[in-house]
Amino acid sequence: MAQWVRRYIPSAFTLGNLYLGVLAIYLAMTGEWRLASFVVIVGMFLDGVDGRLARLLDVTSSFGKELDALADVVTFGVAPVTLMLALLSEYYLAHVAGAAFVFAGAIRLARFNSQPAVRPGAFTGLPITAAGGIAATATLYYQLLPDFFLPLTFLTLAVLMVSRVPYPDFKTVSLPRSAGMLAAFMVATVLMLWFARRFVFIPLVLYALMGFGWHGMLWRRLPHAWRIKYERGKAAAIRKREEQRAKRKG
Repeated sequence: MAQWVRRYIPSAFTLGNLYLGVLAIYLAMTGEWRLASFVVIVGMFLDGVDGRLARLLDVTSSFGKELDALADVVTFGVAPVTLMLALLSEYYLAHVAGAAFVFAGAIRLARFNSQPAVRPGAFTGLPITAAGGIAATATLYYQLLPDFFLPLTFLTLAVLMVSRVPYPDFKTVSLPRSAGMLAAFMVATVLMLWFARRFVFIPLVLYALMGFGWHGMLWRRLPHAWRIKYERGKAAAIRKREEQRAKRKG
């Protein structure tokens, strides 16, 4: 496979995720909120595939990382908030919670792109992808619960996104290497999500709660050597940014 083709395959999945975010916003605004929720869930799947494809094809880049962050803000930040506001537009707390959710998601992504990981194999703060998935699937239950349920959920997720609670990144989970197997895997996953989209809410919530369990407590007690490694990485990142800033000024 040509190098330039390999380079753009992961970006195609990222752009697909971005379009699904736009589509979810449109569907929410036209009253198709159940379908909008499903579209966000499919966007989660594409978001999980693009990075793994980049590593599988050995075409990871800073461009792909930035493009992925922009797509995530739309699909897992703006789209779920639009979905909530379409259902609770006259509830002022929904607007406050929506603003907090989008702000926290943007801050979470900026922090992820600019700072080294505290511990390999872990995220710092709830990833916006998981937060957006929880927020979108939570709307499927809004008719069964009081009006404050959705805004409270969004506010809680906003706090978790900007927190220092560690979450496993599952980056070691690999994809099928055969193109046919990959296509079959994707179709099976989408069908499963369509028929059981309400149940997606449960594992996502369990993931969000992991940081408060015993595993999260252990991760927060990092060994001294790991703390030194983190500080060195952070200092190197700051030094690199200062050098780039100096070059731009020069």
